[in-house]
This record gives sequence, C-alpha cells and structure tokens, in this order.
Amino acid sequence: MWWISSKESFWPREMLLIALLIALKESMAAPTPTAEDINRGVDWLTRFGYLPPPDPVTGQLQTQEELSKAIKAMQEFGGLKLTGILDEATLELMKTPRCSLPDLSQSEASRRKRNVQAVTKWSKRNLSWRVRTFPKESSLGHDTVRALMYYALKVWSDITPLNFHEVAGNNADIQIDFSRADHNDGYPFDGPGGTVAHAFFPGEQHTSGDTHFDDEESWTFRSSDIHGMDLFAVAVHEFGHAIGLTHISDMESIMRPYYQGPVGDPLKYNLPYDDKVRIWQLYGVRESVSPTAKPEVAEAEEHPFLPDLPENRSSIQLRKDEPDRCNTHFDAVAQIRGEAFFFKGKYFWRLTRNKHLVSLQPAQIHRFWKGLPLNMDSVDAIYERTTDHKIVFFKGKCRSF
Repeated sequence: MWWISSKESFWPREMLLIALLIALKESMAAPTPTAEDINRGVDWLTRFGYLPPPDPVTGQLQTQEELSKAIKAMQEFGGLKLTGILDEATLELMKTPRCSLPDLSQSEASRRKRNVQAVTKWSKRNLSWRVRTFPKESSLGHDTVRALMYYALKVWSDITPLNFHEVAGNNADIQIDFSRADHNDGYPFDGPGGTVAHAFFPGEQHTSGDTHFDDEESWTFRSSDIHGMDLFAVAVHEFGHAIGLTHISDMESIMRPYYQGPVGDPLKYNLPYDDKVRIWQLYGVRESVSPTAKPEVAEAEEHPFLPDLPENRSSIQLRKDEPDRCNTHFDAVAQIRGEAFFFKGKYFWRLTRNKHLVSLQPAQIHRFWKGLPLNMDSVDAIYERTTDHKIVFFKGKCRSF
C-alpha cells in the first residue's frame, strides 16, 4: 500500500482519495471524478515526472499539498487553468495520446520549470539511421515509412550542421522500430491511444538515439482517418528527442508532449521558431556550403518518393451527401480546445492549433462525438462551456452535451 503523509500523520492512498473527492465536491459544480479517475491521475503524474515514484520498501511519503502542487505543474505545462485538482479538463488532457518520455525529470520536477532545456547532444555531425522493424498491420508500405523517416530527419538537418544518412547494417546511430507492449526498454506501450512513441537522448549507451513507435497505433499519412496517428508529425517530435531536445510547454512547439494532429506536407513543413532556437543552442546554425567545399557525406542521397497529395477535390471521391468545403456555407463554426471546427450538415472539418486541415475530406459528427441523438443530422451552434469544458450542441430549440 502507498502511504501519504500529512503534517502530523501518514495517510494511506485510499484516505487521500477520499479527501480529494471531498475537496473536489466542495470546490466544483462539475461532475466529481471517481476514485478510479484519481488513481489513474496519480499514476499518470508519477509516470511523466510530476510525482516521484513510490518506494517499494518503505512506501512513498507524499502530502496532499505536494500532490496539489504536482497537479498544478502538470496543468501549467499543459496550458490549463491552475486548479490543483483533477478536474475534468485535466483528466481529459491526461487521456490525450502523447510521447512516452516524462515532461520533467526528478531534479527538474522539484524546480517545476516550464521549459526544460536539453543537456545532451551528439559529438559527431554525421549520423546514420535505419528502420529495423516496420509496422505489421498498416496501410503504409515499407518505402513510404522509410521516406517519412527521411523527411522527418531532414526537418532537423536542414537547419543544423547535422547530416543523416540511411544504412543497411546493424550499427546505425538511430535504430527505428515499431514495437508492442513491453519491448524491454523501460517504456512499455499501452495499445491504441495513450503513449504512441518515444526516443532516447544522445549518448554512449547502446540505446542512444533509438526511436520506437507503438505498432498498435493506426499509423497514417495524408489520410482522412481522424482516429489515426500521423507518422510524419510524430517522427519529427521523436527525432527531436533523438538529437537532444526535451519536452516544452509551448502550444505551438513540435516538442509539446501531446499529439496535435498532422503538421502538413513533409516537403514544405517548417519548424516553429522556438524549436529552431533550441536546436541552434545545441548545434548551431547550418552554414551555406560553397561550390568548392568538400561535402561532409561521401555520397549524396536522393530524395525518396512520397505518395502524391491530391491537388484538388475533383481527385477525391465524394460521398453522395458529402459537402464540398470550397463551395458551401457552413452551418456553424466553433473553437474547441484550441482547434477550429467547421460544420455542414452531419459533417465537419477540423483545423489544428497550427492551422493545418486534419483532412481534405470531412468527418461525420456522430463518429467523432459519441452520445449525440441519432436524429441530429446538422448543427445550428456549438460551443465549449468554460465552467466544465463540456461541448454543447444546439439544433433548433434543443441542445445536447
């Protein structure tokens, strides 16, 4: 049993949960999280560096005040209102797919820094990479996966002195694997959703630079599947770790720990400025190479092929009742949790925080929001309620949430 200390005595974990439930009930009008929610919340805070792990011998001592501070640190890092309690918005963010690596190390957690600076980097500038294992059940072919890895690494090499080249042997600096569950590296995957990938920082260990993706995720690229994980976006994030960057709280950063959807065309993607500054602090800025300068890599690499992105809607097969976003008037427009939603009939389009359209094809309302009335075939208005962050839908004189 995990014991929690107050100022005068030690509380078992179950007693702390009861105290938290009472505090939540007194401080919020919104639905109170269950004991199971709070248990999961405490485990989440421990897993991602906001609370120290429990001592298996003596039991980890933790005050209710310290737990509240940990929750506030997580809320601050996640861009939420600082309540110090596991409210609905906090629990919802904890359910968001994300990177497996912690946001704060134990030394950093004690200081509760918003922006955690990287402390390791590669001592060499030419780095090799290899996709050792591929996703077993995916619509993405091996060549597409390799191409996406190439372009995700190129995002970082375009602005730094680093050079990446693919190799066929077993001695690559960055070994890339698609793995499942416990794969013997200390960061077990948990199936669809949850943690989706992780990478190890530069160093001299045999795992340094290695990057792992959860093979149970639905990995996609230029797909209309809103439930899939865009492989390019996640790879750019993880390769940031592989070359030395840690998580950051900036909403626009690719190094934010939470999955934020596709980031656009790999051939045109441009890193947010703060990410550029952080990587420049580690490696410096890539200088232009003069025509007479010798290349650092012996052989030039050809740019790999990527599946074509349709140039216009005429190249995409429409459903019979599917509206054309370029030739329609929207029924409702709303900003929900930092993203923009555009509704027409029973369909909607979604624009990420980075102003990228998740898919050219609209998604169906009932497939994204569960529990809506089955006869709701359009939306007149929609908004996110600030008191409890519930999404409220209006049609005619009726509302649902």
